[in-house]
Amino acid sequence: LYSSITSYIIKDLTMNFSLLNLAAILATASAFTPARLVAKTTTTTALRMSSSTWYEDDKVVTLVPKFKIKEGMKEQYIALLPKFVELVKANEEGSCVHYGFVGPTEDDFVICREGYNDAAGLLKHLDNVGDVLNEALQYADIVDLYVQGPAGELEKLKEALADFGPDYYPLAEGSLRSKATP
Repeated sequence: LYSSITSYIIKDLTMNFSLLNLAAILATASAFTPARLVAKTTTTTALRMSSSTWYEDDKVVTLVPKFKIKEGMKEQYIALLPKFVELVKANEEGSCVHYGFVGPTEDDFVICREGYNDAAGLLKHLDNVGDVLNEALQYADIVDLYVQGPAGELEKLKEALADFGPDYYPLAEGSLRSKATP
């Protein structure tokens, strides 16, 4: 175990350290670190290092609506944003990967960043927030709408999103995302 730690550290250190300095550092560190902590840290690091696939195929369907707040309607529009978030928290566990708003900018644009496990999750979301979205559209216009994800999932959305006129961007082959941590 000690030799594998030493090998790992030697590989990662720059040439600025001599082996004598390295030995002194390791000796000093091990003198003040409880053995069980060293073993646990080493095991965790070794597991992390041995796991060559920290990623998985990206299958997330992302919706990116860009809103332009209408003149004099900023306060009303911004007041609705927490309602969207609360509906998502309450009703979209298991289908929503991420959800949040960016902005408003100085020129009154707001972007919603939202991702779903699949097309069904996105459709569930639209049903979930439909009433609040209709209210929000009284105060802002959707000026851009991007839908990104696996081509097969995008096909499932085209009919439902047709009235919004989105731009579809299929994921390139080999796209990845980090695996969920336990």
